Amino acid sequence: MIMDTDHVVTDFELKEQLVETTTELYRAGLVTATGGNLSVRSVERENAIWITPSQIFKGALKPEQMTLIDMDGKRLEGDYKPSIESVFHAGVMKLRPEIHAVVHTHAPLATVFGMIDLQLLPVTTEAIFLMEYPHIPWYMGGSKDLAKAVMEMVGQTKAMGAFLRNHGLLTLGKSLRQAADNTLMAEHTAKILLTLKMTGMEPSLIPEKAVKFLSQFAGAL
Repeated sequence: MIMDTDHVVTDFELKEQLVETTTELYRAGLVTATGGNLSVRSVERENAIWITPSQIFKGALKPEQMTLIDMDGKRLEGDYKPSIESVFHAGVMKLRPEIHAVVHTHAPLATVFGMIDLQLLPVTTEAIFLMEYPHIPWYMGGSKDLAKAVMEMVGQTKAMGAFLRNHGLLTLGKSLRQAADNTLMAEHTAKILLTLKMTGMEPSLIPEKAVKFLSQFAGAL
């Protein structure tokens, strides 16, 4: 369990956080009715992760519908089938002990950004933090190929997220809140960059010296 200044965080509270965060992202239009998946590392079970269920409406989940999986993505507890992306959720956390949450969404603007090979210019501080995100080629959702690519390009690096070509967005965090915030940051930044592309004008950029200074903090977000 995680000791807080006010109370001890339990697995049930983590499941509630999964529900609340999934609902938040659904209402923001980043998670679709059945598309997208979130996970958080268990505090009561060693080498175990709570993840959202597969093919269940994401706008009205309940804590008891969350599924516990091991570090290979296999179900340990729960009446519902875990997300088809459970292997790469578990794989990333297995390879990176500092990561405690993974968020995969079908964020529309981040998805567009990931498809058009648009250069990620340092137009805002948030954009600098996204410059480390790799672009992962398209693989069938839930496939071993996709899981392998995610683990190679995210699990074995310090990247805090990735653009999944023709699929969506992946973000990580030391907490579920941080992973979700990274998702919101990426979608907001994609909106700015795509709007700039539509104007056809050259944007002003953050000076290179500042970019180098700020980029060292990317892994902390």
